Amino acid sequence: MTSDASAGGGSPAGVSPAPEIATIIEQVRTAITEHSLGDAREKINQGLAWCRRPDLARSGGFVCFFLGDYLATETYCRRALAIKPDHAYACKGLGLALARQGHVDEGVQSLERSIALAPEWVDSYWDLAVALLEAGRPDEALHTVERAEKAVPAETPRLRGLAQTIRARGRR
Repeated sequence: MTSDASAGGGSPAGVSPAPEIATIIEQVRTAITEHSLGDAREKINQGLAWCRRPDLARSGGFVCFFLGDYLATETYCRRALAIKPDHAYACKGLGLALARQGHVDEGVQSLERSIALAPEWVDSYWDLAVALLEAGRPDEALHTVERAEKAVPAETPRLRGLAQTIRARGRR
């Protein structure tokens, strides 16, 4: 039985009550900060067994991405999007996971959706540019950086560094 954390949710018969979700979220944050990603993943799964929270599912995607488990990243991000379809971070994570699994066009679509949901968030543009570069599409990556500079002018100095990296790697 899953319940919404805000509803308090009950426990199925014969099963111990759900742990306090705020405690689990704090434990996840601590584990991530301490680079204990396996512990973080365990706590995320514990929380998701009892509630439908897009932040927990998104955190699962984050943790699995850094563990190099892109299929699990995809699963967690899809779970977050099933709960909250307009979750920009989950769209971004899904896009990266798909691109890393070789589904570049589908990944690009998800990253573009993240940009559409949060056009002022430079991370989505950045990750799209990196995914395109990794896919051997440096011209599209540079175009993405140009779009980011227009959308988030305050990030132009940092984005120019990314553009230089793209140009250098694109020439190989």
